[in-house]
Amino acid sequence: MTKNKNEPPKIPQFLLAWLLNEYAEVPLLGDLEEEFHNILSESGRLRARFWYCRQVIKSLPSLIYNAIHWSTEMFKNYAKIAIRNFQRHKMYSSVNIIGLAVGIACSLLITLWVLDELSFDKFHTYSDRLYRVEFDQDYSGQLFHVNVSPHPMAPALVEEIPEVENATRVKPIGELLVKHEDKTFFEDSVMAVDPSFLEMFSYPLLQGDARTALTDPYSIVLTEDRAKAYFGTREAIGERLNVNNRMDFTVTGVLKKIPRTGYLQFDAVVPYELLRALGNDLEAWTNNNTLTFALLRKNNQLQSMAQKIHALVSKHDSGEDQTYSLRPLTHIHLYSYFGFGDKSGNAQYVTLFSAIAVFVLLIACINFMNLSTARSAKRAREVGMRKVVGAVKRQIFGQFYGESCMFTFFALLLALLSVQLVLPLFNALTGKDIAFGALAGGYTPLVVFGILLATGFIAGSYPALFLSSYRPAQVLKGTLSSGSSGTLFRKVLVVIQFALSISLIIGTAIVYNQLGYMKEKTLGFETDHLLTIAMRGGVKDSYDALKKELLKHPGVVAVSAAGDKPSGIYNNSGGADWEGKDPQRDVSVHFTSVDYDYFDTANMEMAEGRAYSKDFPSDAKSAFVVNEELRRLMGIDSAVGKQFTFGGQTGTIIGVVKDFHFLSLRKKIEPLALLLRPEYVYYLMIRIRPENVAATLEDIESTWSRVVPGFPFDHQFINEEFDAMYRAEERMGSVLKYFSVLAVFVACLGLFGLASFAAVQRTREIGIRKVLGASIPRIALLLCKEFTWLVLLANLFAWPIIYLAMRNWLTNFAYRTSIGWEPFFFAGVSALIVALLTVSYQAIKAALSDPVCALKHE
Repeated sequence: MTKNKNEPPKIPQFLLAWLLNEYAEVPLLGDLEEEFHNILSESGRLRARFWYCRQVIKSLPSLIYNAIHWSTEMFKNYAKIAIRNFQRHKMYSSVNIIGLAVGIACSLLITLWVLDELSFDKFHTYSDRLYRVEFDQDYSGQLFHVNVSPHPMAPALVEEIPEVENATRVKPIGELLVKHEDKTFFEDSVMAVDPSFLEMFSYPLLQGDARTALTDPYSIVLTEDRAKAYFGTREAIGERLNVNNRMDFTVTGVLKKIPRTGYLQFDAVVPYELLRALGNDLEAWTNNNTLTFALLRKNNQLQSMAQKIHALVSKHDSGEDQTYSLRPLTHIHLYSYFGFGDKSGNAQYVTLFSAIAVFVLLIACINFMNLSTARSAKRAREVGMRKVVGAVKRQIFGQFYGESCMFTFFALLLALLSVQLVLPLFNALTGKDIAFGALAGGYTPLVVFGILLATGFIAGSYPALFLSSYRPAQVLKGTLSSGSSGTLFRKVLVVIQFALSISLIIGTAIVYNQLGYMKEKTLGFETDHLLTIAMRGGVKDSYDALKKELLKHPGVVAVSAAGDKPSGIYNNSGGADWEGKDPQRDVSVHFTSVDYDYFDTANMEMAEGRAYSKDFPSDAKSAFVVNEELRRLMGIDSAVGKQFTFGGQTGTIIGVVKDFHFLSLRKKIEPLALLLRPEYVYYLMIRIRPENVAATLEDIESTWSRVVPGFPFDHQFINEEFDAMYRAEERMGSVLKYFSVLAVFVACLGLFGLASFAAVQRTREIGIRKVLGASIPRIALLLCKEFTWLVLLANLFAWPIIYLAMRNWLTNFAYRTSIGWEPFFFAGVSALIVALLTVSYQAIKAALSDPVCALKHE
């Protein structure tokens, strides 16, 4: 403690040492310290410390000026040398900048994509307080996650839970036939909402008043795009629209265009009370069929809120064993899921693409390192001379880090130009609509600046360490040696580069294998040449006539109808019962309504029993057709003739249809009951012959226009819908493919640099071998052999890591392809061939060199 008190003040001493250059540090600091101790012994510690601080303060202006002046001069010198090196070695410098530019451009594109994914629903004013009510249904230990809730949930939340400031219900109505004068449209993005919807969510009105726009049950609020479609440029407020040829609605508001980054996408909203007018029981707690959003007051605990919601539901409906939760609105896009098992699809792609961005940028940085060290022999004398005249390691570091940052800055400019040029193609590839201006918004500039600094630091680290370690005596005598540790480190970098590149290639191959597997897998029914048409408005009333007329066409094989498309049967319920069932066991069963001829139209096979038939009048009241999975759930070998109770109906199982995929292949086939209820069918299904499809469609459209005039003929093929289910995987595969190619390209630039370095280092050896009679192929093989082992080693590192990663990704699919050896072999061979082609150029060039010049090489 005494020693510290008798020393100069630490902060002024540190500040002085930092501002002084290394040459003046020892004498000046020593002189000040000596005088400090003299004053200390004569006048005491307080006076000595005061004197020392005053001397430092007096020196600060000149020291700061000198530091800035000489730093500027040194920067000019470093910049001048960097520019001269660029001009002297245009090819290597260009390759350096291009490699970095490719890596930075890839990172910027993926950064824009990731930030866009993370920005969903953050434009709402209350985004941090908006939540969706969700719950888990317990089916004998299996949790079925549900995103919908009962009709009365939202009003009850506001009335009975003080922490809830406001709430709204949101229910998609489905396709509506909307007419105005001579314009007719099928609107499939209409939602019924409570009036509070426009207060909770930030969807500004261009026309109308948000407080009164949805008070009348027959009012409608349009988006600006739909308003223009109906009314052009004239005022929309007060105009009337006819819906389903039955109801007239008055336009009471026009919304601004809905942002693309919103979870809720719609073209129009109508009051929720309209559902009551249409016959819905809005007081029933037994059916979960609407989305409920709650606006919580500030500083609420979600766990306690979930418990209060559970108590609220139990108060009104105690028959369900449900666990409630609240999901933040801003998390829905990335983390929402439905059904058994937690499968947060979009979030995993954010993680995956972020990893790809880091991989490609890291490969580019490694490439820069290797190219810099490959040319280090040309700059060894420069470093040696700098050290001889007094340059210290810190200054060598500064020089090469500065050059690295300069190269990175030029690469960044080139990368920004590249991003602007390829952004439209990237948007088409990923299904986004990202503008180039997004780079200047939010936190993106900080991310870009971070990429610049990180790239400059990482890329310049090894060259700075490597070049600053040269010994001046060895350099100036021409006996330069980087040491075995430096050689090993460069080889490690190449192995890392190719391991990352090979991983991307393998990942791409497995993604495409899974896509092919899903598209080629037998679904249990024939999707080709099966089309569906939504029956909205008065179309359903003409269903029997339509079916009769359509069957007259020779190109039509079969016609039927169902409550849901066979590509998406989402309705499920508990309460199924059969003879021998454990009373304590509860199961979830999917269900849909079908008409006669449904199984023939879809080309579904019966595992046992028969389909519904008009020859058996009892089918309409007391018959069931179930799938094989439901039969397995029942634990019996034969279900035909068994008593079954479900959906308020008790009857006999007359048939078991073979399992078919009515959901995405991400989910396993679940128990399904198909109920004969013609009054609840909403989709017309038509099986056509594969010959003359265009002519058959024209005949169907003609019949449609004749039987149900005024209703647009809007059809869709089932196989197109299944293809759309896997759009995310297709985009992922495409992105992986292109970035894999770029990663291999940049990795080969690094390999080119290492081959160049090896050729320079072994110039004399090559000359001696040629003098002793070695052939050109032998010398080329000598240089290529070393890099072949590096690529093979990269495979050994990449294969187990990417295998585990892709196996984990495939767990998102209930039905998935196997991971065979083919992707690994293809990636390994491809990387090896590309690497050998890259190295061969330098190897052959070195082998063809004049041995006389090689032996004179210094």
